[in-house]
Amino acid sequence: MSGTSRKQAPRLARPAARYWKGKAPKGVAEVQSDSEAEDEDQEVGDVEMEQEQDEDEEIEEFGMKSEAATSKLKGMNITLKDVNVSKEGKVIVAGREESGRTAVEEEESDEEEARPRKPVVAAEQDEESSEEESESEEEKIEFRPVFVPKRSRVTVAEREALAQDTEEALKKKEQEAEERRQQSHDLVAQTIRRELAEKEKEGEVIDVDDTDGLDPTAEFEAWRLRELGRIKKEKEAEVAREKEREEVERRRALPEEQRMKEDLEHAQKLREEKPKGQQKFLQKYWHKGAFHQVQILQRHDFTEATESTVDVSVLPALMQVKNFGKRSRTKYTHLVDQDTTIKAGGFGGHAPVKAGGSGTDGVGCFLCGGPHMKKGTEGPMPAKIVKVAVVGSGLAGLTAAHLLNNARESQDTQFEVHVFEKSSLIGMDSASISLPTSDPKETWRIDVPMRSFQGGYYTRLIELYKRIGVQLCQANFSYSFSTLRDVDNGRNRSITTTFIYNGASGRSGLGKPSSYNTVMEGKATLSSQFLSTAIFTISCLYTIFCFLLSLWHSIPIWRAKSIRDMDLRDWVLQVAPKGLLGRLFGLDVAWKDYVETVLIPTFSAVCTSPAEDVWGHPVEEFLDYIWLTFGTHHYIVQGGVCAVVNRLTNNLRAIHLSSPIQCIRPDPKNKACLSITCDIDGELEDHHGFHHIIFATQAPAAAGLLSTYLDALPTHLEHRSEKVELLVDCLQSFESRPSIVINHTDGSLLPDDLRDVRELNLISAATTGASYLIKSGPSHPLYSSPSHSMATHILRRHPAYPKDKPTVYQSTNPLLPPRKDAILSVGKLERAVVTMKSKRALSGLCEEESKQWWQCPYQAKTRLGPLQGARPTSEPDAPGIWFCGSYAYLGIPLLEGCVISAQNVVEQGIFKDEEIRWEEVPEP
Repeated sequence: MSGTSRKQAPRLARPAARYWKGKAPKGVAEVQSDSEAEDEDQEVGDVEMEQEQDEDEEIEEFGMKSEAATSKLKGMNITLKDVNVSKEGKVIVAGREESGRTAVEEEESDEEEARPRKPVVAAEQDEESSEEESESEEEKIEFRPVFVPKRSRVTVAEREALAQDTEEALKKKEQEAEERRQQSHDLVAQTIRRELAEKEKEGEVIDVDDTDGLDPTAEFEAWRLRELGRIKKEKEAEVAREKEREEVERRRALPEEQRMKEDLEHAQKLREEKPKGQQKFLQKYWHKGAFHQVQILQRHDFTEATESTVDVSVLPALMQVKNFGKRSRTKYTHLVDQDTTIKAGGFGGHAPVKAGGSGTDGVGCFLCGGPHMKKGTEGPMPAKIVKVAVVGSGLAGLTAAHLLNNARESQDTQFEVHVFEKSSLIGMDSASISLPTSDPKETWRIDVPMRSFQGGYYTRLIELYKRIGVQLCQANFSYSFSTLRDVDNGRNRSITTTFIYNGASGRSGLGKPSSYNTVMEGKATLSSQFLSTAIFTISCLYTIFCFLLSLWHSIPIWRAKSIRDMDLRDWVLQVAPKGLLGRLFGLDVAWKDYVETVLIPTFSAVCTSPAEDVWGHPVEEFLDYIWLTFGTHHYIVQGGVCAVVNRLTNNLRAIHLSSPIQCIRPDPKNKACLSITCDIDGELEDHHGFHHIIFATQAPAAAGLLSTYLDALPTHLEHRSEKVELLVDCLQSFESRPSIVINHTDGSLLPDDLRDVRELNLISAATTGASYLIKSGPSHPLYSSPSHSMATHILRRHPAYPKDKPTVYQSTNPLLPPRKDAILSVGKLERAVVTMKSKRALSGLCEEESKQWWQCPYQAKTRLGPLQGARPTSEPDAPGIWFCGSYAYLGIPLLEGCVISAQNVVEQGIFKDEEIRWEEVPEP
């Protein structure tokens, strides 16, 4: 056994190489056996049998391959192409059926005649078995298993289906080819028909439809209309562009607040024009993006109901909630059917903190502003109701009512404000008128009197307007100062301008009156023009000098202490230039002329009082006005005074119009309160329980009502009469003057020369015409005293007011009545006048507390006078009697005094008495 060679174990099979379609992997045919004789598989199909070098080496090593086998394999090294197998199993090569046999088959047929021949299969068959007999017939050769990819595993049924699909594909290609042939045929036919039609068209004569020149007049008229339409269209586009440009410039020049207001008004107008519908029950939960289902810019009613799968209104109440059945479901459908007025809990309630209230220990809070509770009581104390009566609905009364109504009320004090007005309208806007415009929804509201103010003198007023949301417009008025003279004993008159101020806080300079152009008896020569220019220049220099002189004396730090007790007449004589140099250059005459032609008319228009009252007016108030208004702008309220009234009365619930007060008396049920009796349509009506009463009327009217209170005091309350009597005496020291305001369209109340007309035209009567005016004035109801300065304001036309209507003027204290057919309205007002006596009496109502060294008295911080409240020392719980108005503050009686006096009464008076915390308004 040792001499015999040991049989070597068979080598492991090599993995198959990459599979290619139509070609068997290399090494598939290799089969090794344990016997010395080893056969190889034959590759059949479109595969070229290749002799591998490694196979030869393996055969030579074991000595197992014979020459016959070698020649046999070499004989099979052929290439088969275009080989197919039919359904019957016949081999078809290059389209012809193969009937012969190979050499191998010839040799095998002799040995195995009885065994049928197997047909040759294509390359799609992955595996073919063959057997050979070895030297030992009992031993059979086992073939090695070979992996065939799934994509190569083709069954007979699949092969037949593939063949059928191939036939159908061929039929489909034939059908598509036939359709393409038919389309080509149709296209050729269509082309031929078109060419024939074109040939026929060439033979026809073209008939040109030319109608030019048949009717030249009509053609020219048609062209003219087209040209006019084109020109009109271009002009309209140009006008539209110009309007857009002007609107852009206007909006750029507007303040941010006013621009924001216009945007909000425009947005509100769009909302009102937008169609609105009524939503169905819980419709807001049906929304499925209806906004994005239409164009955003298209007008659409987005409140229109959308489709819903369920009618929620028919469901039980338990299911009428959002997200029913889910964890995120809501508890309530809405709060309409819920009681939210329970005082036990919630924000500010007196329930325990755990129950939603703000109280501690199950009851009220002792520290915060919730319903307070006294120790030892069983429940919280009810809120104290403080009733306040405001007599008068001017700016002072409305400001006081607004401050009380919008105060930061504590939890134990609430104000109930009642406003009493004898007129049928709110007093601040009762004399104003409305004119119709081209827009039926809009009117032109004209304030009576004119409500204009300057920035330096009306700081608190501007602050209040901004706080309540009133928009202001800058309006730097220009002025003309003219003289009314009587000619031919009243049969003729003339209005000649002597001085023109172009406004813009002095930056626009002075204007040249037309009277300077007629110095040389109307001869328009070069010398006369030069002379008039020289006279005007000298006049301007004198005017500037006089203004600077008055401005210098108005500086607070240069004023003497004696000026506090000096009126305008004394001050003018004291300040007038008296030196030799002044008399030499005529400065004393210029100063006198400046005072009479500029200063007196200006303050007569500001105070709406006659010249004699201006001469006797304390000069300190005039100097404060000159100093504070220097270099500032004029303002007016956008939308008129009605906008102010609407905001001040927004939350007022008790406004008693057409309710003149007849008397005031102590409340019979509560001695700490007052009762008011009003006359309403001839019937007396009583209002009881007022803890405070604020008089916002003129001082004489308030003194008359206080007299009724004195008469009604019973014996046990006579100790109150002392303070009330002092108040009556104080109020009787204040005087008022009637004022007439006429809205009209008569332009004859302006200067005779239209070149001298400005926005505000101040006209004073000359000494020569005073006798005529004094004789005629009292006999006419529309005349004012001839010592007044008539102020005629040219109102700015409303954008919607018809252009064919005449210009509207507003004349205050007219010296000449306008034509009857030109009068639009007549208003009669009362204005307070400051005298030296009323200035001393003012200390009982308002006192100066402190001021900085650079401030004037008008800017000083003030406090209420000792007579405010009218409470005796022995009775601190007596009802409070307070006074506010333009006369109850320092300075000229104007709108600024109304606001500051009302603030002082509310904050320093009523709030202090009721122990209400308030923040003091800082001084500007």
